[in-house]
Amino acid sequence: MYTQNTPVHIRLWNRDFWHLAVANLMLTMAVCMQMVMACRIAPSAQEAAWSMAAFAIGMLLAGPFVSFLVERFRRNKVCVNAIIIVAACLVLPVFWSDVANGFVWVRAVTGAGYGLAGMVLYSTLVVDTCESHQRTEANYAVAWFGRLALALGPFTALVLYHKWGGTCVVWTATALALTAMVLVLVVSCPFRFPDDNRHLMSFDRFILPSAWLLMALLLIIMAAVGMVIATQMNDKLFFALLLVGFMMAIIAEKIVFVNAELMSEAVAGLVLLVFALLLMMARGEQASMMAPVMVGLGTGIVGSRFLLFFIKLSDHCQRGTSQSSFFIAWETGLAAGLTAGLGRMDGKAWDSFIHGTQHTGVLATALVLVVLALAVYVGVAHKWYLKHKNR
Repeated sequence: MYTQNTPVHIRLWNRDFWHLAVANLMLTMAVCMQMVMACRIAPSAQEAAWSMAAFAIGMLLAGPFVSFLVERFRRNKVCVNAIIIVAACLVLPVFWSDVANGFVWVRAVTGAGYGLAGMVLYSTLVVDTCESHQRTEANYAVAWFGRLALALGPFTALVLYHKWGGTCVVWTATALALTAMVLVLVVSCPFRFPDDNRHLMSFDRFILPSAWLLMALLLIIMAAVGMVIATQMNDKLFFALLLVGFMMAIIAEKIVFVNAELMSEAVAGLVLLVFALLLMMARGEQASMMAPVMVGLGTGIVGSRFLLFFIKLSDHCQRGTSQSSFFIAWETGLAAGLTAGLGRMDGKAWDSFIHGTQHTGVLATALVLVVLALAVYVGVAHKWYLKHKNR
């Protein structure tokens, strides 16, 4: 018989954890595929920009209700219902011929569903399905599955779109979301008695106030990455090379930065982003191959380090909130960058501004943001983190 003094050592990569990790990959891929289709469905770049902004607003609106919902209802069921909302929004263009006129609202509802599902998964389900000493590794691994989807989703959407058209993209994205729903549904989730004193709206499992500076910094960094992605939304090669960069970041985390100085990881990632943007602005043939890899490598390194920073800024009972805060800053920053990047382009049809000269201004703005983030991190944020960390 096991007692409180006898730990039950369960492998981290058990069936339930695999289900959650793959579900996160599939759900994020599906939403990223819709992101590509938003640029195809929208009649102008400005309409596409509004759809990205609506997605970010929808995510933020869902956040205050997460804590109440997971305390009041079964946690995996909350995530499943949120994914159903996402799937319904994904498949809507098949049945609504005039969806372009209301696609901003569709994206807002998608953002609310995706935000709720993501926050429940990151802040609650992952934490509940592994032992306490495995949770940091679990958070790290699940976040990487979502990070890879940022490259895999658009790449898959573009391949399917050019071969079989937009309907195939829509059905594939919906199938991925429904598969994610099934994977979450079969996860064994421990029953929790509801807290009768839980308020309908709160910052618990949504925003970690003690991490406000890192949230702002991560949002700026991801806004720059979103602006880069906005300029390459029709380029399959970019997303394939972005995936290569992410894979290189995983290897670098395991080999290069194992015993490195704490500041070196974030600085190296930001410097890589600076050089990637300079290469993209140079527009050389070699630059077009190297820059996406550097974007993936830099973004992956920064994301991994900031994820651990968020965990160490939280108290013992705030791990879930720290993960939701990271998720919100990452996704909101990305959506803000896409909004700004698309909004800077002219009002012509999507295909007319691919590879146009207006990219230079967008990339220059992204470069300024990354340089600003690097200066703030080195000059202020790292010292602030060392002073305020709790672990």
